[in-house]
Amino acid sequence: YCEDVETMKLSSTQENLSKAINTVGRIVSTRASLPVLSHVLLSADSNRLRIAATNLEIGINYWIGCKVEQDGAVTAPARLLSEFVTNLPSGNLNIQASEANLTITAKHYESHINGITAEEFPMIPEVKSDPVVTLPADTLREAIAEVVVAAALDETRPVLAGVYMYIEEGNLVLVATDSFRLAERFIKLPKGNGTELNAIVPARTMQELVRILGDSTGDVKIYLAENQVMFQMEDIELVSRLIEGQFPNYRPIIPATDDTVATLSTAEFTRITKMANLFARENGGSVRIEVQAEGEIRIMSSASQVGDNTSSAECDVSGDDSNISLNARFLSDALAVINTKRVSFSTSGKLNPCVIRPEGEKADDYLHIIMPLRT
Repeated sequence: YCEDVETMKLSSTQENLSKAINTVGRIVSTRASLPVLSHVLLSADSNRLRIAATNLEIGINYWIGCKVEQDGAVTAPARLLSEFVTNLPSGNLNIQASEANLTITAKHYESHINGITAEEFPMIPEVKSDPVVTLPADTLREAIAEVVVAAALDETRPVLAGVYMYIEEGNLVLVATDSFRLAERFIKLPKGNGTELNAIVPARTMQELVRILGDSTGDVKIYLAENQVMFQMEDIELVSRLIEGQFPNYRPIIPATDDTVATLSTAEFTRITKMANLFARENGGSVRIEVQAEGEIRIMSSASQVGDNTSSAECDVSGDDSNISLNARFLSDALAVINTKRVSFSTSGKLNPCVIRPEGEKADDYLHIIMPLRT
């Protein structure tokens, strides 16, 4: 942004400004150590307005087209600005800034907002390199959503609180695990696309990216620098620090064979899992799953305080009868991100992990593993 700027003057539409501020505002920290971190930066030059936010781990730049009369930059409190602009009527807004003060006028409204000078806003790192991967936004969004559910929520082992991305044999591979479950997704890359990539991206960054990609069409470019990654869409750049460390060698825990495979409706499996979980919440979510070779899967749960439940569904079974105890919430999470009509559930003994896969052409691209509970 420009140094020593006295004023900024531009006009924009309420719709564009509101969408941009709400998107970048989600990463603003409510308990920021520095006051300026609870602000967003507005920076205008050459008929574009950049709205930026950072929490020092993730930074986001969002550009919107506008009519700029005078270049300049200022910061404003993210929450106030977001709520104010969202509640304005649609149409054109005039925006002016001098030093650390922002004035927004619309028909029937004029507001002055006290900000902080743009010079105090932390620089969002620029990741200058060639993109390592370019792929469709909806493909990446779906893949991240399918694996990020398995990432660890706490940061006691930082490498598990992220999504591991690497390139292998023409595929972009995304993996996450919290050591109780693991999700792996392959994306076939177009020929000549995809160079060196080996990075662990924080789960929070990935969750933010899923939201942003929900509105994006077109492609996403992924750039890497020393300890930063940048995801670039048409008008948005999301920059994040990477997690340092070595992701665990997870391949050995993927079962090589299946003794029993049950295939059934994803919706039915989701329903009976939810039912079982209602009764399992009191005892840490533990449920017992029985697969009957004649074509039925049963989920049993009980808690001394609330009662017990058995739910069942018809399924196609190959292999023998089997039973395994699992965390029902983990099973629900896995089923929630599978969007095929049918799903397969494989076990190989009650002490080995079970594997959930989508049925059909996606069967080889995604798997979700859940470790058994020892009962």
